[in-house]
Parts: sequence; C-alpha cells; structure tokens
Amino acid sequence: MKTAKDIKKVLVVFKKTKYELDSERYSNPDFLLKIYKIQNDCHDKVFQSHERQTQSREFIRKEVFPNGEFIFRDDLDRINLSNFELIVSHGGDNHFTYVAHYSLNHLILGCNSDSRTSVGALLSFEPEALLHCVKNGWNGSRIEEWTLISVSIEYPNGETVETVQGVSEISIRNNSPDLTSRYIIHHMNKIEEQKSSGLLLYTGAGSTGWYASCAQKGNPPPSFSKTEPYFRVYSRELGAREQDRYKLTDFKVENKFVVVSEMNGGISVDSLPENIYDFPAGARATFKVSAKKLNVITNYDK
Repeated sequence: MKTAKDIKKVLVVFKKTKYELDSERYSNPDFLLKIYKIQNDCHDKVFQSHERQTQSREFIRKEVFPNGEFIFRDDLDRINLSNFELIVSHGGDNHFTYVAHYSLNHLILGCNSDSRTSVGALLSFEPEALLHCVKNGWNGSRIEEWTLISVSIEYPNGETVETVQGVSEISIRNNSPDLTSRYIIHHMNKIEEQKSSGLLLYTGAGSTGWYASCAQKGNPPPSFSKTEPYFRVYSRELGAREQDRYKLTDFKVENKFVVVSEMNGGISVDSLPENIYDFPAGARATFKVSAKKLNVITNYDK
C-alpha cells in the first residue's frame, strides 16, 4: 500500500452546492426564490453556504493542490482513476461515501466544504488543516483501514448481484415506508423471522449517524472505531412485544449473516439513491465483513 508521502497525482472531487443543484432544477430564478420563501425563507442561508463552499473550492484549487485535477462527482465514471494516487472528497459525509465507492484501490481523504452546515463525522480535514498537513510533508496524518460490508443478492430467478461495498450503513426495508418490513435472519446457527421498520447495518463509520439517533444509549455503546473488523445489525422500530420476543435485534457480525426477504423490499447502500437494489420476496442477501478495506488519510488532531 502506498503511503501519504508517495502521493504525486491528486484528484479532487467537488460536490455541487445545494444552490447550484437547485438552480439546475429550477431554471427560473424567480420560481426558485418562491420555493425558498416557502421553505422557511431559507434563501440567505442556502446562498451563504454556497459562497462558503465555492470559496473553499478555490482555496483547495489554488493553495492546497495547485497541480491537482478537479472534477464534480458526475464525472467520476468518465475519468481514468488509475492515474491518481489520492482521491480527495470535498463536501459532506454523504458525498464522501459516494466518492469512496470509486476509491477502493486508492487512498482517499475527506475535506469538509462547509463546517457550519456539515458535522463531517467521516471527514478528517478542514481546508486550512489540510494545507498545513500537505505543506509539512503529510506529517500529522496517518492511513486508517476502514471496514467495509460486501453484499451479494441471490434472486429467485437465479440471478446474482454484487452491490457496491457499504462504507457507513446499509438499510433493508419495504419499498413502501408505510408497510411493515418482513424478513428472516440467519446468523450464527440462529434463524428468526421478524417484522419491523427494517434492518440497519452499520460499520464503525456509521455508528455515530443513523444508528446513534435510534438506539438506546449504552446498550451497546453508541459508537465504535471505523477500523474495527466487524459491523452491527439493528432492527428498527420494534413493538413492545417484539422487543421482548426477538433475540436478533442488535448484534455484532464478525464474518457474515443472511437475510431472506418476505416483502417487496429494497437494499439501500450508504443512503445513496444510485445504490438501491431490489429485494423482492424470496431474494436472499448475504452480508460479509469485506476482505477489502477503505484506505483513508486521517488527521491526528481530529
């Protein structure tokens, strides 16, 4: 594996701001202003974040990586990634997981484009800290190997699909949010049929996100290291009777486990609409601790 000091060619993947995306969606500026007015009069907040993010882009482009190559994430499929040693994700956490799916054979680094609006749980750097680290020969940084989840879905017609690797979290649920999710869990010689709002799988990278907002504090501890070689599974929104009856409701997976669908469902990887896979009745999904790792440059000081 390359070290940070081996880095010569850098690709920076920018995220478009909400204002840029909204301007593309609503080509009429007056209509966009009307939408923002309805949305709690949010124009100033959205535009100020847009300005901070575009300023951050220019700082990265001119000060941090003046010899780098710069694209928006829409162009990731059209560029030869083998030309680069490092891929920099410039945006928020969701953008990081999107870029990470293209970065399994590269070093990746997360840089927060607007810390006022993004917590950046997966992002080790602010632009100024990144400049300091690069100027000092990457001193103060380290490479972490983050755990990933591999997913294989076997369909009743015999087709098998390997999904993208899960970086943070995977959701298994009914395609209709108003209907109960029904499925059978196979884990460690135990088989359990469940009804819930769905299953949430999470790595250490995802243990401070969705799971932390719905699990009971301290049972188990709400977060664990991104490098821990396991993931956990959580059954969402169980009724009182089901909480008492079910055994496989919040458990650790160190190797693999299997889910059989009893619903018209879907499997969503890292909450990205591009990575939702059909999970109809009779489909069988196997989730494993991946042999691959995500090699992430992190900041000692964060």
